[in-house]
Amino acid sequence: MTSHAAPLTADQATELRSILSLASRGDVQVARDRAERLYHAAGAPAVVAGLLGALCCQTGDLQAGIRFLRTARRDAPADVGVAVNLLRALADAGAFDEAHALAKELDPRADSSGRLWRVRGYLAQRREDYAEAEACYEAVVAAFPDDAESWNNLGNARADRGDAASAVQALTRAAELSTAAPIRLNLAAALVQAGRADDAAAVLLRCARDFPHDAKPWAELAALARQQGRTTDAIAALEQAVGLDPENLELHLALASERFELWDADGAEAAIADILRLRPDHAEALIMKGLLLEHRNREDELPALLESARANQTDPGAEAFLKALSCRREKRFAEGLEALSRVPASVEPIRTAQFAGQFYEGLGAFDKAFESFQRMNDLLAADPSEPLLRAAATRAALAADDQLLTTSWVNTWDPLPRVKTRRVAFLVGFPRSGTTLLDTMLMGHPDVQVLEEQPPLRLAEEAAGGLAGLATMTDADADRLRDRYYENVDQLATCRPGALLVDKSPLHMLRLPLIRRLFPDAPVILALRHPCDVVLSCFITNFRLNNAMANFLTLETAAAFYASAFGYWSKAASLLPGPVYSIAYETMVEAPEETLRPLFQALELPWDASVLAHRDTARKRGVISTASYAQVTEPLYRRAVGRWQRYRRHLEPVLPTLRPWIQQLGYARDDDSAPEVEGQN
Repeated sequence: MTSHAAPLTADQATELRSILSLASRGDVQVARDRAERLYHAAGAPAVVAGLLGALCCQTGDLQAGIRFLRTARRDAPADVGVAVNLLRALADAGAFDEAHALAKELDPRADSSGRLWRVRGYLAQRREDYAEAEACYEAVVAAFPDDAESWNNLGNARADRGDAASAVQALTRAAELSTAAPIRLNLAAALVQAGRADDAAAVLLRCARDFPHDAKPWAELAALARQQGRTTDAIAALEQAVGLDPENLELHLALASERFELWDADGAEAAIADILRLRPDHAEALIMKGLLLEHRNREDELPALLESARANQTDPGAEAFLKALSCRREKRFAEGLEALSRVPASVEPIRTAQFAGQFYEGLGAFDKAFESFQRMNDLLAADPSEPLLRAAATRAALAADDQLLTTSWVNTWDPLPRVKTRRVAFLVGFPRSGTTLLDTMLMGHPDVQVLEEQPPLRLAEEAAGGLAGLATMTDADADRLRDRYYENVDQLATCRPGALLVDKSPLHMLRLPLIRRLFPDAPVILALRHPCDVVLSCFITNFRLNNAMANFLTLETAAAFYASAFGYWSKAASLLPGPVYSIAYETMVEAPEETLRPLFQALELPWDASVLAHRDTARKRGVISTASYAQVTEPLYRRAVGRWQRYRRHLEPVLPTLRPWIQQLGYARDDDSAPEVEGQN
């Protein structure tokens, strides 16, 4: 079939060349306007229709572009350029069925330029038919082995198909042919997919060096560091990215999130302020600021934040979430539930479920509260990091350590001399046993300095080679590890001369063998609480999903982890004796002074009544990184004592696991069939 229009006159041909020149210089809109006039003046020739269709697509008018390209295709069916442009336009418009049907009419082998193979590959990728895309691009690179873009597309198709190793090969070839940043970013992604994170980081660092004004390599380095749990490195990379692209809200938000994750409250608040300067209505930033204010115990600022959200007409769902956040602190439970009903499922679904559970509990609707907490944990369990599998691996590792730690094995250890070190004590206990309240009281003493849930002891354990490494530890090894421990402590805090350092981290209870090898005379303070209250509290708390906390997503795994942890602790304490002082949460809230005076005496610290002013201490300490950040600013209360009885029906299946520890830890006097102690919340 041939064109219905007469050939172009000499003047029209000159105009056509002029339009092409305009388009090549980037004056696309002007070129389109002139092409449209020429199209009508010349009687709609295919050559002008094809050009006009392409220009319409470039200006974003896909429907007009498709219309003109269809005309050109009808009148010039042999024009490969028109066919390619029409196929791309149809794909961009989402008309995949029509594009696919047209592509099947064309024989790409008849096109020596390879354009039809390329566009068929592109269409296949858009349809998520990655096997066909791979075949198309393989045909292109076979004919054009120096086509970097097609090698890049081939690598992406292979990566999408799940063949990471072959994707790396194709993208490596693309990167050899072209220095383009996008190709290197794709190569880095494929390397990560292939499990070669270090190689990916090297590619990204070179890309950042070669493109010093491009924020993307730094953003990808941050994502890689975050994936590997290297929060500090992620922050450093994001700071570089934000510096290069200061208007990028997503980068600012990622930086704020990472700083919040590291409990850099000042840094997170500064990053949030940067976002709100750019977009005062930014919903995620407003929500994060609300959560940060609550963690910093600056809840008096929440009403002003909510008013700011309203004034800036932020997303109604975000506004409703902030309202619920404010209601939670003010214990306006029914009003909080009403606010949550207006929060869409896409806005903070995990925290929304948690808040609902707390509101229902406050209203005495304990079955509905449990359902909400269960929903929170189901959402957490669906995390791509497979937390339930990680939790099982944590319990398996603990079981292996428990099996290794025997009397006969400990007797093979070389004895280490008792050395005098800086004053240090360790505050341990299963999570949600009152360690945060106790450390707040301890830090109220002028001669105590608390290090809260920081990694120095964990790093020392890793350097020692874990539990197995303790058997071969020499005096020199112990000296080196102690020095390393204190070096890491000094990087985190400026220790006051003469003050007692209290290293508080609940699950350091599982590092008692290391503590006794390095600090044999160090006091260990064990926080205790009724096992059922502990397991329930762990289950209803929205923890960060590290490997240990992932055990709290079900009551069964929480109880199993509790029993394993105390089994290990008890064995280690009997095999490796040393000073241990147990503090029960129930007696601490009932009679704080009578409970704490003997502890301070054992720690060789004079009694100071300021330790009882825990609310003032909590407010002065700024951000609180534990799940108890809200409770420690309240007066001492007994409502959490016996809380588990309100949920007894749901805890019945795990009572057999916990009952031995109820007996052994001295809670048998609190008959587990007794009613709750008091209160509804």
